[in-house]
Amino acid sequence: MGFLRRIESRLEGVFEGGIGRTFRSHVQPVELARKLAKEMDDHKVISVSQVYVPNVYTVYLSPADREQFLAYEARLRTELAGYLTEHARREGYALPGRARVLIETADELDVGTFGIAAEMEETPPPVATDAPPPGVRLPEEFDAAPDAAAAPVAAAAAPPAPAPSAAPVVDPFSDEDPLAADEPVAPAPPAAAPAADWVLIWPGGEVPLGAAAVVIGRSKDCDVSVADGNVSRRHAEVGRAGDGFEVRDLDSTNGTLVNGRRIRREAVGEGDEITVGTSTLRIERRPG
Repeated sequence: MGFLRRIESRLEGVFEGGIGRTFRSHVQPVELARKLAKEMDDHKVISVSQVYVPNVYTVYLSPADREQFLAYEARLRTELAGYLTEHARREGYALPGRARVLIETADELDVGTFGIAAEMEETPPPVATDAPPPGVRLPEEFDAAPDAAAAPVAAAAAPPAPAPSAAPVVDPFSDEDPLAADEPVAPAPPAAAPAADWVLIWPGGEVPLGAAAVVIGRSKDCDVSVADGNVSRRHAEVGRAGDGFEVRDLDSTNGTLVNGRRIRREAVGEGDEITVGTSTLRIERRPG
């Protein structure tokens, strides 16, 4: 579909952004939504029984235009993707995968102009594996059932239970109280409260949060590897900070959001959401 149609973006500047340049007006989200829907219509492919349309759209903005969206860029991308999904449903289009909207900076664009590149990206089906990746918990119904044949063997190998001790012999002619000689029974210690496990949940599963920091990024070497062009190779990390946790942005290109707000370093706790690129991660506390 092409990386960036520069000629078309310049023509868009005459039509979409001509008045905007006169008054130095920034691009508005409603303009992006309208143009994205038109791009979907213009790139439809008619098959035997379906009409396919692109599902991945990259919006190129000038630095000044993108700056105005930084505070809520992740939410804007989600909203635009939802708008495209609904537009495809209304028109009867078939998407090859989940609709996604990416935003990039193009230094050569002026304020009020923008470009859009559309492409089809099929979402791969889930691959079955023999064992889940580290930190992923399977539902109880997938747990292996105990081997019934091994039960008798285990029972046979178990050592015999000790015979109950004989009751003390009481002299009927003694003046001593047989119960007085018994030592007082110490009360059982209270059961310890179960420890809490902290986990970081993301679209690909979950990872435990412990003493070591959890690194999030596009690199496969990261603890949380996110396949997203808007995510840096080492984007952010979540680590211990006193009795809680802290998110630190690792000088990423597109920044890190906590609960929709861009941060450099932020304390987080249960239920807080961390957004990198188009992925949102959440911190949860589970009883041990």
